[in-house]
Amino acid sequence: MAIPYRRRLRDEGITVISGFHSPIEQECLRILLRGKQAIIVCPARAIAGMRIPVECRPAFEAGRLLFLSPFIESPKRVTRDAALRRNELVSALADQAYIAHITPGGQTAQVADMLEHWRVPMLHVP
Repeated sequence: MAIPYRRRLRDEGITVISGFHSPIEQECLRILLRGKQAIIVCPARAIAGMRIPVECRPAFEAGRLLFLSPFIESPKRVTRDAALRRNELVSALADQAYIAHITPGGQTAQVADMLEHWRVPMLHVP
Protein backbone atom coordinates (compact mmCIF):
# COMPACT_ATOMS: atom_id res chain seq x y z
CA MET A 1 0.00 0.00 0.00
CA ALA A 2 2.92 2.38 0.69
CA ILE A 3 4.37 2.40 -2.85
CA PRO A 4 1.13 3.49 -4.62
CA TYR A 5 0.85 6.37 -2.12
CA ARG A 6 4.33 7.56 -3.02
CA ARG A 7 3.43 7.45 -6.69
CA ARG A 8 0.36 9.53 -5.93
CA LEU A 9 2.56 12.16 -4.23
CA ARG A 10 4.74 12.20 -7.33
CA ASP A 11 1.88 12.29 -9.82
CA GLU A 12 0.05 15.06 -7.93
CA GLY A 13 3.24 17.16 -7.76
CA ILE A 14 3.27 17.38 -3.96
CA THR A 15 6.53 18.67 -2.48
CA VAL A 16 8.06 16.08 -0.16
CA ILE A 17 10.57 16.77 2.61
CA SER A 18 12.32 13.85 4.30
CA GLY A 19 15.66 12.54 5.44
CA PHE A 20 15.31 9.74 2.86
CA HIS A 21 17.50 7.64 5.13
CA SER A 22 15.63 4.36 5.69
CA PRO A 23 15.23 1.79 2.90
CA ILE A 24 11.53 2.64 2.45
CA GLU A 25 12.39 6.36 2.28
CA GLN A 26 15.13 5.66 -0.29
CA GLU A 27 12.61 3.78 -2.42
CA CYS A 28 10.24 6.73 -2.08
CA LEU A 29 13.00 9.08 -3.27
CA ARG A 30 13.63 6.90 -6.34
CA ILE A 31 9.92 7.12 -7.20
CA LEU A 32 9.76 10.88 -6.57
CA LEU A 33 12.83 11.53 -8.72
CA ARG A 34 10.86 10.26 -11.72
CA GLY A 35 8.32 13.08 -11.24
CA LYS A 36 8.43 16.84 -11.64
CA GLN A 37 7.65 18.02 -8.07
CA ALA A 38 10.04 19.66 -5.65
CA ILE A 39 11.92 17.40 -3.26
CA ILE A 40 13.75 18.49 -0.11
CA VAL A 41 16.36 16.07 1.24
CA CYS A 42 17.35 16.69 4.86
CA PRO A 43 20.26 14.47 5.82
CA ALA A 44 20.98 14.00 9.52
CA ARG A 45 24.54 15.21 9.01
CA ALA A 46 26.47 18.16 7.66
CA ILE A 47 26.12 18.77 3.94
CA ALA A 48 29.40 20.64 3.48
CA GLY A 49 31.43 18.60 1.02
CA MET A 50 28.57 16.17 0.46
CA ARG A 51 28.50 14.54 -2.97
CA ILE A 52 25.23 14.61 -4.83
CA PRO A 53 24.23 11.04 -5.72
CA VAL A 54 24.23 10.39 -9.48
CA GLU A 55 20.50 9.56 -9.51
CA CYS A 56 19.75 12.94 -7.86
CA ARG A 57 21.79 15.13 -10.21
CA PRO A 58 19.17 15.69 -12.94
CA ALA A 59 16.57 16.86 -10.39
CA PHE A 60 19.19 18.99 -8.60
CA GLU A 61 20.35 20.60 -11.85
CA ALA A 62 16.71 21.25 -12.82
CA GLY A 63 16.28 23.20 -9.56
CA ARG A 64 13.67 20.89 -8.08
CA LEU A 65 15.87 19.10 -5.53
CA LEU A 66 17.16 20.91 -2.45
CA PHE A 67 19.54 19.59 0.19
CA LEU A 68 18.85 21.20 3.55
CA SER A 69 20.51 20.48 6.88
CA PRO A 70 20.66 22.20 10.26
CA PHE A 71 24.35 21.22 10.37
CA ILE A 72 27.24 23.03 8.71
CA GLU A 73 30.54 21.22 9.30
CA SER A 74 29.62 18.36 11.64
CA PRO A 75 28.51 15.71 12.27
CA LYS A 76 29.92 14.06 9.18
CA ARG A 77 28.05 10.82 9.95
CA VAL A 78 24.48 10.25 11.07
CA THR A 79 24.05 10.09 14.85
CA ARG A 80 20.96 9.57 16.97
CA ASP A 81 21.08 13.19 18.18
CA ALA A 82 21.58 14.50 14.65
CA ALA A 83 18.61 12.46 13.42
CA LEU A 84 16.46 13.94 16.19
CA ARG A 85 17.48 17.50 15.24
CA ARG A 86 16.88 16.74 11.56
CA ASN A 87 13.43 15.34 12.40
CA GLU A 88 12.64 18.53 14.32
CA LEU A 89 13.57 20.60 11.26
CA VAL A 90 11.49 18.45 8.91
CA SER A 91 8.53 18.57 11.31
CA ALA A 92 8.79 22.35 11.66
CA LEU A 93 8.71 22.80 7.88
CA ALA A 94 5.88 20.35 7.16
CA ASP A 95 2.37 21.42 6.21
CA GLN A 96 1.19 17.81 6.50
CA ALA A 97 2.94 14.62 7.59
CA TYR A 98 2.80 10.98 6.64
CA ILE A 99 4.56 8.33 8.69
CA ALA A 100 4.45 4.83 7.24
CA HIS A 101 5.17 3.00 10.50
CA ILE A 102 5.40 4.03 14.15
CA THR A 103 6.87 1.79 16.84
CA PRO A 104 5.37 2.76 20.21
CA GLY A 105 8.02 4.49 22.33
CA GLY A 106 10.47 4.80 19.41
CA GLN A 107 12.00 7.88 17.81
CA THR A 108 9.30 7.99 15.16
CA ALA A 109 6.69 8.06 17.92
CA GLN A 110 8.50 11.09 19.35
CA VAL A 111 8.28 12.76 15.94
CA ALA A 112 4.56 11.96 15.76
CA ASP A 113 4.09 13.52 19.21
CA MET A 114 5.99 16.62 18.08
CA LEU A 115 3.83 16.90 14.96
CA GLU A 116 0.69 16.57 17.06
CA HIS A 117 1.94 19.22 19.51
CA TRP A 118 2.61 21.60 16.60
CA ARG A 119 -0.79 20.72 15.09
CA VAL A 120 0.68 19.43 11.85
CA PRO A 121 -2.04 17.28 10.23
CA MET A 122 -1.15 13.61 9.88
CA LEU A 123 -2.20 12.00 6.61
CA HIS A 124 -3.76 8.58 6.95
CA VAL A 125 -3.51 6.30 3.96
CA PRO A 126 -6.20 3.60 3.65
